[in-house]
Amino acid sequence: MAWGKPNPDIAPGARDAPPWLDAIEKNDPKLISLHVLRVRAFDEALQVATAKALETNTHLEHFYASGHRVSMSSAHAWAASLAVNETLKSLCIGDDAFGTTIDANDGGDGKSALEATMRGVAHSSSLELLDLEYKGVTDASADAIGKAMAQCATLREIRLGRNTALSGTGLTKALAGAVDGGVLEVLDLTDSALDVDGSNAVRELLASSCPVRTLGLTRCTLSNDGLQAIGAGIASCASLRRLDVSGLKLGDGGAAACFGGAHFTGVTSELSEIELVECGVCDGEDIKALDAFLRCAPRSRVVNLRGNAFGDSGLEVFASGAFSTRTPESLDLGSCGLTSRAVDALKVPIAMSTSLSLFDNPKLGDDGVVRLFAAAESSSVVCLDLGAVGLTVNGLKSVIEALKNPKTFENLRTFVIGGNPGAQGDEWEQLVNDLRAIRPSLDVAWRAADGGDSEKLQRDAQGRVVGVDPSQGLP
Repeated sequence: MAWGKPNPDIAPGARDAPPWLDAIEKNDPKLISLHVLRVRAFDEALQVATAKALETNTHLEHFYASGHRVSMSSAHAWAASLAVNETLKSLCIGDDAFGTTIDANDGGDGKSALEATMRGVAHSSSLELLDLEYKGVTDASADAIGKAMAQCATLREIRLGRNTALSGTGLTKALAGAVDGGVLEVLDLTDSALDVDGSNAVRELLASSCPVRTLGLTRCTLSNDGLQAIGAGIASCASLRRLDVSGLKLGDGGAAACFGGAHFTGVTSELSEIELVECGVCDGEDIKALDAFLRCAPRSRVVNLRGNAFGDSGLEVFASGAFSTRTPESLDLGSCGLTSRAVDALKVPIAMSTSLSLFDNPKLGDDGVVRLFAAAESSSVVCLDLGAVGLTVNGLKSVIEALKNPKTFENLRTFVIGGNPGAQGDEWEQLVNDLRAIRPSLDVAWRAADGGDSEKLQRDAQGRVVGVDPSQGLP
């Protein structure tokens, strides 16, 4: 349930008590999740009433009210509620001042509302996810977070990204508490600037007995020393299954620092999903280091390398290394600077991957696409993204001829060809209809309105198909 924009037809006095508060107080079993949007009033009185109602509620599991100021009185109410509630699983409250000190005149006594709230989190018997992204977390409030994580036996996921006042000293305190607690599974530090202390704190967490399964470092900034620490932590973490370092700058020696050290020697990782979008990997040593890392994760199901301009030569390194005998089920090589020459290095992915994206490699062209289809007999590919690869009408005609052979991409179910120079005019549309006639079960997407199952398709702001979501529609 989302409580959004005010209804002008409701009298002002009737807006004071939102209907969801009554549902919480009456323990309505249908109310499991609640999102209070920022445009709605959620003042101190309403927060206190909500927290009080949650003390005895046994059905609400997810509460999200980000962007609303939490006073010290509200924080005490939240703490009291969290300490006794036995149902709430995920919580996000507060704004960008949540973790900053409240003046004593406002009841703060040199503490923040976040610190007061953490006292209740420490005693929670049900809370699994705490979202503190962009909540003004400071080193002082991070200490309180660490103490709560050390004590709360259910808190398995924490989001601490976008807190610019949080230094490595504070992060060390928070994650030391997680290590003591021993239950943290998901750490998200999106858009954080990690100094060496912060990087070492992440390394210590990964090397601990905590069963960390997911690490999110999207668009974080780290020095090469920090990258070395993170790499050592990843290598030591046997429980890690998902790694997202998209936007992390791994060019100019970054990948070599993170993945090229001796800490990966002899390591076999159980990583299942690896997100490396737009990391700037394009030079020889970084490519070799990335290949060595991918070879250490032989059971990975999803590997996303989109936006790394390593080109044909880089793909050839992977083809003779990490992807020489097997490839992930889902492999994204979009915007990697590939040309028609890259097809020779794609033989194993064509044969073994179920989702293959080559989106936005315009130099692949008709020649590359024709060669791709010529190598596609007995292919496992279910979803193929050839959007914006320089395919013309003549190239599409060749694709149709190739698909007349039932063994060519015999498992193909979703085929994206939007964004190509030929994707306009009546002739292209007729060719698409011909293609659908040959393969009636094939979902061909080249316009915003195409695609029988739109959830599979990723679109830009104009609604044009720009890719395939590999998590949708795979067997």
